Amino acid sequence: MSEEMLKKIQKLELENQVVRLASQQWEHLQKVYQESIDRLQVIERELSSSHERTDRALFGGDLAWWDWDYKTGKICFNENRSRMLGFGVDELPQTYTEITRMIHPDDFENTMTRLKRHISGAYPNYEAEFRLKTKTGEWRWFFDKGKVVETDILGNPIRLAGVLIDIHERKSIENELVLARDAAVAESNSKSNFLVSMSHDIYTPMAGVIGMAEILKQSKLSQEQEEYLNIIVKSATNLMSILNDIIEFSKLESGKLELHEKPFSIHQVIEEVTGSFVDKANEKGLEILSFQDPNIPVEVAGDPVRLRQILKRFMDNALKFTDKGEIKIEAHFISWDDETVKVRFSVSDTGIGITEAGMAKLFKSYAKVDSPESKKYSGGGLGLAIARRLIDRMNGHITVDSNPGAGTTFTFTVVFERYKETEVTDPMRNILQGIKVLILDPNTNRRSILANYFVRWDAEVVESAVPEDALKLIQHRAEINKPFDLIVVEHTMPGMNGLKFASSIKHETWLKKSKILLTTSRQTAVSSAELTSAGILVALVYPYTISRLRNRIKEVLSQIRKSYSGEADEVEAHLMEDQKKVLNILLAEDNLINQKVALVTLEKIGHHADLAENGKIAVDMFTKKSYDLVLMDMFMPEMDGLEATKQIRLIEAADPGRNPAHICAITANTSSEDEEKCYAAGMNSYISKPFRLEELVKILNHI
Repeated sequence: MSEEMLKKIQKLELENQVVRLASQQWEHLQKVYQESIDRLQVIERELSSSHERTDRALFGGDLAWWDWDYKTGKICFNENRSRMLGFGVDELPQTYTEITRMIHPDDFENTMTRLKRHISGAYPNYEAEFRLKTKTGEWRWFFDKGKVVETDILGNPIRLAGVLIDIHERKSIENELVLARDAAVAESNSKSNFLVSMSHDIYTPMAGVIGMAEILKQSKLSQEQEEYLNIIVKSATNLMSILNDIIEFSKLESGKLELHEKPFSIHQVIEEVTGSFVDKANEKGLEILSFQDPNIPVEVAGDPVRLRQILKRFMDNALKFTDKGEIKIEAHFISWDDETVKVRFSVSDTGIGITEAGMAKLFKSYAKVDSPESKKYSGGGLGLAIARRLIDRMNGHITVDSNPGAGTTFTFTVVFERYKETEVTDPMRNILQGIKVLILDPNTNRRSILANYFVRWDAEVVESAVPEDALKLIQHRAEINKPFDLIVVEHTMPGMNGLKFASSIKHETWLKKSKILLTTSRQTAVSSAELTSAGILVALVYPYTISRLRNRIKEVLSQIRKSYSGEADEVEAHLMEDQKKVLNILLAEDNLINQKVALVTLEKIGHHADLAENGKIAVDMFTKKSYDLVLMDMFMPEMDGLEATKQIRLIEAADPGRNPAHICAITANTSSEDEEKCYAAGMNSYISKPFRLEELVKILNHI
């Protein structure tokens, strides 16, 4: 074989090898292609299935997706949008401007505002509820939600995408609920207004009953007749209390109650509440104890009317369910920060207590504790429910501690705002710091209250319950040259009263550096002569209010002597005949029964009264004659008491030489809001119908 032939054979074999290799690659490419086709078909089937599921989900959830080209304004969406609005796919507008024209005019501005805020970056998402008009002309509610999904290099939006959700049924239910709520509120308000209007109609005849009964009590009556009259007055008063609770509770239920915050003194509120219950407690043979933590700021910011109302509720409850022992009202400073002051209040009694079952229904509306002991006590079961709701409104917290037969303690905390303008250092600390004090009183609670005061004023306090032990302490301290600077002695003690105790030691040489302060109740009044004879400078009548205690301590330590014949804050009786000033009084009252009651009462007391049948007549009479006191009804024809008071104050302002009259509101409305309206109009005091003789006498005594 020639060399040339051999080269041809080798070339053919090489070409054949290339052909076989190419064939093998082609077969591989065909296989890869087929596999790719198979995978693509699987992906297409999965995408189709996913698309179907998405469509079903969008359909089932009443959802429609949309995709908005922000530059061109064109919006794409799926057929669900057409179905939800009742249009064909080709019938719906395709641009943003055209679609916004379908939005209800009342919803358009809010929707556009929300969209613009999202696009500007103020909101992370765009969300809006609006109504769209369907093909049939019906307005249906939709919820639209989306966001910017693509931006340019400057952050400007290119595309937005989101979903449209049909919420028409939900909005229909919401609207029905709103209408039902509004109807319920309207009905509740109607009931409240009815109760308020009816209260005046009920108060008026009740005022006549109680007023005439009080007048009859001033007549010569047999013991039996007097008992009957007392029953009439007590029954009518209980009925009025229940009615007041119902009206107050109806206001709370209807949401009409509002808090009116202003600077006020917690100390003053405690003293007012304490003083208002002393006489009632004395009638039952109970003792009222009071403690006001000197660390509580002079003034705080809050609602004094509501605080007073809460405390009175608990005091009423304590007085009702306590037949022997004592009732204690306290206010303790807890803490403060730069903005707030936290104070704890408590009212304790030694009454019948509350069972475990009774505790469960204690603060429920129209629910009364049902026990053999409580059945004899009247009430509507609303007082404590009202107190709890008021505390809740003041962001407070209440707790109850009670043992059946051993009494009950209601405790609640309230956070007030600090009123720094009146925060000053208590001067009593400077007066009493380091002063050595001995407290002699067999009553543990009274002794403890006095000790708490002195300790907070940085005095050194020693307590004693027995006169003999106190004498030993006094002698011992004198012997070691550390005598007591102040000895506080209770008047009523077993074996030896306070006067005898003081008399027994007044001549002792070791007592020369000590001052004695006598404590006593209103029932055991002590004359000035008796005090002088016993070597006592000052007497303190309890309950110990902080202002009274401060004054007496200052008097005794500075040796200022005051006659103990009765001071303004301790004696509530009317002036004696030879001391009494005859007052010119204008009675503005339109009701005949109330006119008769008031005029007869004033005549019996010995004052001169003129009658005005409405506010306009009262103003005319006031321009012609000067009056010391105006008793002003709030609701009268032609001109009510509030407007009449304003007119009278203008008359006085125009005549600087005229002495301002004391104007006292007499009204059937007992709410704190009405009381505030009276003071805002220019009135000086406020008593509710039916007024009691002693309430009117208190007003007369301060003129």
